[in-house]
Amino acid sequence: MVFQHECQGPGLVYTEDSDFKVRLFDLVSALARSLDMVSQTLAGHHTNVGFFASRIADFYGLSSFEKRNVVLAAMLHDIGAVSLYPAVDSLLFEDDTIKHSIAGSVIISSSKKLHDVSKLVEYHHTPWEELRERKKHYEISNIINLADFIDVNTRRDRPARHQIPVLIELCRKHSGTLFNPDYVEALRESEAKRNYYHRLHSARAEKTLTLSTQFDSDILDAEGVLDFTGLFAKVIDFRSRFTATHSQGVAVTSSVLGRWLGFNEVEQVFFQIAGRLHDIGKLAVPAALLEKNGRLTKEEFAIIQGHATYTEHILSGIPGLEVIRDWACQHHERIDGTGYPSGLAGRDISLGSRILQVADVFTAITEDRPYRRGMDFEQTTKVLRQLGDSEKLDPIVVEVLIERYDEINELRSKGQNQALEHFSNYSKVLYSKYGIVTKDVS
Repeated sequence: MVFQHECQGPGLVYTEDSDFKVRLFDLVSALARSLDMVSQTLAGHHTNVGFFASRIADFYGLSSFEKRNVVLAAMLHDIGAVSLYPAVDSLLFEDDTIKHSIAGSVIISSSKKLHDVSKLVEYHHTPWEELRERKKHYEISNIINLADFIDVNTRRDRPARHQIPVLIELCRKHSGTLFNPDYVEALRESEAKRNYYHRLHSARAEKTLTLSTQFDSDILDAEGVLDFTGLFAKVIDFRSRFTATHSQGVAVTSSVLGRWLGFNEVEQVFFQIAGRLHDIGKLAVPAALLEKNGRLTKEEFAIIQGHATYTEHILSGIPGLEVIRDWACQHHERIDGTGYPSGLAGRDISLGSRILQVADVFTAITEDRPYRRGMDFEQTTKVLRQLGDSEKLDPIVVEVLIERYDEINELRSKGQNQALEHFSNYSKVLYSKYGIVTKDVS
């Protein structure tokens, strides 16, 4: 049977897959924003590098397809550093160029739309003279190397227009070895556009809008968005051994609950997307705090609570994802109004958000973590019913989960084991092919 709920409502904005469309660029831009939140050092870095790379590509005359790949790769180029170095307090990982480039390539290659992009990330720190001789097909990755060099060496406390000409001259000294001379010349020509450098350290929204207008052809349906959000889940979960695979557990649990509460197949995919995205704001929380093995102070707990607000900030930049955004951002709200970040209560919380809330708590207490085993059926039902009876969680959603406990828990466990297997395969590839050692999340 399908359960009915007083908050069921008339359905969602999108009832058919054909009604749901999201631009790939907007998803990449959101992921770039989340990567930049890991540390103040990275603030704006991925967007800046994408901005530089776009200008160099324009002045050099890349084809639209090549430019698309270069810019998307530039906006994600250090994604591997976040998984290899959870506490990114500086750009010192730039000294370990090969490892984080390869790690990033392996992560990005898991997305069907980004295979060519992943190869550019892999070679974005390879000197041009080596690319020219051995990897000619990926020579355009040198544009990312050049754009990255400029942004890393630009001081944020000084006007960019005074620094860029000096940095370009430094690049010219490495022309023919580290950098492609033609790319350096294209960068030099673009330097004449002073308004461009005035905008370099302007609001992120302005730079993103400038890039955004160039990428309207990559449109994803619900399944395409689900595939891409696997990257978000990997970045979130692999950063902390305490939450490894958690996002996938929430995704599976909420999707099954949605099915039993009357949501259609497309909407069930939305739950999977929301589950994968709900903790993206944790990238803004220090890794040491996420992995603290002990009681949190009041101040530390407040910092962790901030992740819900960061999640909203990141996802608000994705047109078409509004319903999913609300579900994901409200997973810590509570029916009695005691939740966060907005203190929503009662009917102000949609059924979709209520499902995410129950799925998040259920996954958190049933999954194994390095410091404790997950709860069994009796323990789990006791906790969930207490939360339902006290109007923290929706009691109807809680009862639907308990009635279908065996099915939901089995699928939750299977989904998380698959996510763990993906990480293990990622680790094995990095170690067997490149000798790169990742942290243990098992």
